Amino acid sequence: MSIGGFGLSFKIFAFGVAIFACLGGESQAAAPFFAGKTLTIVVGGEAGASYDLYARLLAQFMPNYIPGHPTTVVEDMPGANGGVSAAYMFNKAPADGTMIAECVSNLPTIPLLHPEIAKFDATKFSWIGSVTKDIYVGFVWHTAPIETYQQAKQTPVIMGGVLAGAASVQLAVVSNAMFGTKFKIVPGYGTESKIELAMERGEVQGSFGGVYSTIKNDHADWLKDGTIRIIMQHGLERLADLPDVPLFIDEAKTPDDRRMLQFLLSPQEFNKPFYAPPGVPADRLDILRRAFDGAVRDPGFLAAAKEANLSVNEPMQGEQLATAVAAIAATPQPLVDRLKSIFANFTQQ
Repeated sequence: MSIGGFGLSFKIFAFGVAIFACLGGESQAAAPFFAGKTLTIVVGGEAGASYDLYARLLAQFMPNYIPGHPTTVVEDMPGANGGVSAAYMFNKAPADGTMIAECVSNLPTIPLLHPEIAKFDATKFSWIGSVTKDIYVGFVWHTAPIETYQQAKQTPVIMGGVLAGAASVQLAVVSNAMFGTKFKIVPGYGTESKIELAMERGEVQGSFGGVYSTIKNDHADWLKDGTIRIIMQHGLERLADLPDVPLFIDEAKTPDDRRMLQFLLSPQEFNKPFYAPPGVPADRLDILRRAFDGAVRDPGFLAAAKEANLSVNEPMQGEQLATAVAAIAATPQPLVDRLKSIFANFTQQ
């Protein structure tokens, strides 16, 4: 190597060391902040529900990856499908890195669909990461009068729903309005497990928005013996488990239809997302993001999640999550207005 080439290489190496030292210095400067502090994880749901369970599991492992190892507590703040806790995090929570929150995955759609009630801007949150990618599926009980999605366009079938803003209701409403299915939607069951009990009792005949991983974990026998039939999957691409089950987004006939469906379906890519208030200092946010990344890949975390039947599938980093939320927010307003009209027509029935 020539002396000149060595000199250039040394300069590049020195520049890299300087950058590393600079970045490392920022993280080290934030590290003492968390020592002796309490990190609070706010859950936008009920105690004992799946969101609460994920948060409590994260609280066990995330402090191990935060310099200073803060004490970590979980507080449940249910209401308005995560809207109450989001409003608190946006307007009142301390933005110093000592408080983070978990929300429903479709939280970024609320300010667009319901600006009159959303007291937050999802794009301004400090997104930390998502634990899992969970895909919804539509399924029917084995005694239902249909076996395929296309048959639902000819034959009425009673579908249970969690609540008006949940996927189990929204996706069925959109299916009826855009593609002519004859789902008779019964919202208000509160949880998917209650819909499943209603199916067993014969009150409803299916759900158009159940979480596939939950069905696999809790009712593997239903899939094996045909107790339920999966008629639709709602991911952006087919699951390896369901190669012959159609994709809902493929029902779209126009680019606008597809964009509308993508708006509704994209949040499945980041199920169980965590965020902090706007304005968290960049160095502390980086520590929280990297601690989250370490926790959700920790062998102990993964083992505990498996034992509790909690899915951990393709965790998403905070930077990717922020980009995904921004993409949802960029959906053209006329398409959002069309969806709002569809949902409004259902609530007026």
